[in-house]
Amino acid sequence: MKFTNNNVFEPEKHAIEPEVCLKERRKNMPPIILDIRTQDDYKTGHLVGAYSFPGEYLKDNLNQIPPYAQVILYGDADEENTISYIKLLVENKFSDVSYVSGGVEKLLAALNAAEDEVILDNLPKEEWSKRIESILDEKVRPTLAADGGGLSLLKIEEDKVYINYEGACKGCASAATGTLNFIRNTLSTSLNHEIEVISA
Repeated sequence: MKFTNNNVFEPEKHAIEPEVCLKERRKNMPPIILDIRTQDDYKTGHLVGAYSFPGEYLKDNLNQIPPYAQVILYGDADEENTISYIKLLVENKFSDVSYVSGGVEKLLAALNAAEDEVILDNLPKEEWSKRIESILDEKVRPTLAADGGGLSLLKIEEDKVYINYEGACKGCASAATGTLNFIRNTLSTSLNHEIEVISA
């Protein structure tokens, strides 16, 4: 009879292709994506929607990451380094963790090659408002309406979106903060561009 040791860490089980990461990012409940490179590297280029969380800070700040959330890490081409942080998360009972094979370079290359991704910077500026309006109609307003809320759009100035809350969202400071983050994250990841959302 063959016994298997469930405590053996198998890094290949946690590897995902860049295209899978991009697909996961489009879910209604997207994963937490962590860029474990240095903050300087993050500033030079990163996947929109990913959080800068340098690997050397991970060990002492695990309490900032929800243990039952889906977590995806990416680093540079040195997968050995990234795998060490995946192992750290697994050892600390994180249940759904993976890393992007090939690191940030392959991830951004996959993004640029994807036919189902919109990259706002690649579009003429005169199309920006139309694209932003489209995401609000497709992904934001239906979600707010399901909870009895809504928003009216005041104006769009390049990558700044000015809104007014309506219904259940109006007048609730804590809900408004969470909703503002939801709107910003949805717009930014859908358009692969950092969008600033301002509540009037």
